[in-house]
This record gives sequence, structure tokens and C-alpha cells, in this order.
Amino acid sequence: MFRKLKASAVVALGCAAAGVGLAGCDGDAAAERDASAPATRKADAALISGTKKISVAGKSVNVSCSGDQEKGKPVIVLLHGGGDGLNKMAAFQKTLSEKNRVCSYDRLGAGASAQPEGPQSFSSTGKVLTGVLDRIAGDHPVVLAGHSMGGLIAARYAPSTRTGSRAWS
Repeated sequence: MFRKLKASAVVALGCAAAGVGLAGCDGDAAAERDASAPATRKADAALISGTKKISVAGKSVNVSCSGDQEKGKPVIVLLHGGGDGLNKMAAFQKTLSEKNRVCSYDRLGAGASAQPEGPQSFSSTGKVLTGVLDRIAGDHPVVLAGHSMGGLIAARYAPSTRTGSRAWS
């Protein structure tokens, strides 16, 4: 369910790490997506505006999207740092959304998202990230921008999507 190369840059901004890679979405993602998600991802991406809870892998995930989606432009997805939530990215999201579609989400155990069932790994975090991307970006290219821990997640997510791999490298 990992996103395949399209034409978007993944930018990891942060104190702890920075990484650059490319991410997109493949057709196989629909088969592995959360069963509660409708079949048309393009329609879903257009429907999410403001802050909303979505279901990913049976868990409630808090997302916030703003700005208009323009054809050919990527959706910018902001990833917060450890111990933070999407509220820490709100001012940055507001500024970027003046000319872009921008979304952020609370990872499991953060902000208003559900608690994880146990310890989280890059693999489990990546599966949730993929489910979120399917819902908020649909088939549009994506730019991941992460602060601190979010930068590590973005940097780790990008290489696995370049090769079409379904596991974190």
C-alpha cells in the first residue's frame, strides 16, 4: 500500500534529520486500503476540508486540510514532531494553504487521534501514513514535510516508495 514514484518531492524539515525523496500513488493501493474507505479516492480527497476524523486501519485519525487542489500541483502533507500534534503545524499550514492544498494529521497516540494498540514502529506508522495519504490526496502527487520525528518518518517513507516496496527499507 505504499505510494509509487510520481513527481513530488518529499522534504523532511527538522531538528533531527532531513531527507529528500519522491512519492506518489499506485493502483495497488486501492486493494490494500482500509476497508472502511470508499472506492473513489479522488472524491474523498475533495471532500476533506477543515478538521475531521477518518478511519485508517480501524483507528480514528485526526486530519486537517485547507487550501484548494489545483491540477498538477501536489498536496503538501505536514508531519509533526514527537510529542506534538497537528496544532503545532497550524500556522505553517495556514500560510502554505494560501497557494496550495495542505493537510496535516495527528499520528496515532498524538493529538485527537486514537491510541495505538502497542508500541509503534516505522512500518506501522508507514501503514497509517499510507492510509491517510490515500484519503487526503487520492491520486494527486504528495509532498511530505516533516519536523523532527516527522522528518524521520518522511525520510524513511520516501525510499520505500521509490522501489514500489511494501516494506520500509
